[in-house]
Amino acid sequence: MTKNHDEPWGTGAEHQAPAGPRQWEQRPEHPHPVAPAAPAALQPLVECPTCGKAAGDELSCQFCGQVLFLPRGITLSTAGLRFGGYLLEGVLIICTLVIGWLVWTLIVFQYGQTPGKQLLHMRVVHIPQARTAGWWRMAFREIVAKTIVGFLAAVTFAIPYFWLLWDRNRQELWDKMATTLVVSDREDRLRLTSSDGRVGTPQP
Repeated sequence: MTKNHDEPWGTGAEHQAPAGPRQWEQRPEHPHPVAPAAPAALQPLVECPTCGKAAGDELSCQFCGQVLFLPRGITLSTAGLRFGGYLLEGVLIICTLVIGWLVWTLIVFQYGQTPGKQLLHMRVVHIPQARTAGWWRMAFREIVAKTIVGFLAAVTFAIPYFWLLWDRNRQELWDKMATTLVVSDREDRLRLTSSDGRVGTPQP
């Protein structure tokens, strides 16, 4: 007997009508392309407390020289003042017959100064600790670091001595080695209050 081609093949059980309404297979929706995450909001630039201009992510304001981690009014020493300090050191060495200058230097190292810097109201600050450089750091800066830079300058036409002219924080190479800045402190606001090197309370 020939099977009717209109009838489906099989036992027929699978073709019985379902007891209830047919449950259609739920297919996952086609995922929409995920938009790239928006970039994090830019951090607002630090405002200089002295001139009010945006100082950015710098140690000092590039407009007025205010050192951003020190009390208001403490600014980077200018290049002219720094070079004037070098000349003054030379004069003091001659006038004190070296010995007097040397003794004076060993005394004022604890205040982050040299004789010339003390007379010109400049001070060396240790950047990581945001405080006046101590005796040992000053000794490293003035003796070890400057000696190394001196050897380098001898074979590079003294160019390293002028590094502060193009450095954003007016650092010499020995300042970078000692992680220090040279600032103007005319009112002696960064005086030390104890032997641990803590900076005194800023004057209003």
